[in-house]
Amino acid sequence: MPVLDISCDDLVVADQAYVAERLGSDTLWREWWPDLTLTPSERRGLEGVRWLVTGAAIGTAEWWLEPVRDGVVVHWYLRVDPARAVRGQALARLKERYVAAYREHLWRFKDEAEAGRPAGERRTGSEPAIVSGEDSGSPVHQTRPAKR
Repeated sequence: MPVLDISCDDLVVADQAYVAERLGSDTLWREWWPDLTLTPSERRGLEGVRWLVTGAAIGTAEWWLEPVRDGVVVHWYLRVDPARAVRGQALARLKERYVAAYREHLWRFKDEAEAGRPAGERRTGSEPAIVSGEDSGSPVHQTRPAKR
């Protein structure tokens, strides 16, 4: 197992095709981690990309898009060994640096993709995301008559 095995999951309330197109840019990921060289090993369209990672670390990375309600969960994985030996606190700081870069950039993208949508509201033009006081036309649950 790699020394660094990182995973992050974030909901982006936006169209899956839009998210896949924007996050599918090879230059985007190079900007996020300039010390890593990411070479696509599998392009999965709407589902994401897998990369071979070289440079400051050796291993694999991927993002996978999972449709959820009116958006997608971006699952990000980085499974690498640093190119030079790193232990203890230095390893913890390196992990935090990769996670912080991911979060900063992904949340900036999330703000852009969700611009104008009030928190908790469904995406414009989408089906109801979370039924909360809305009548969806079908019962949420059915009860059986009480036994006598």
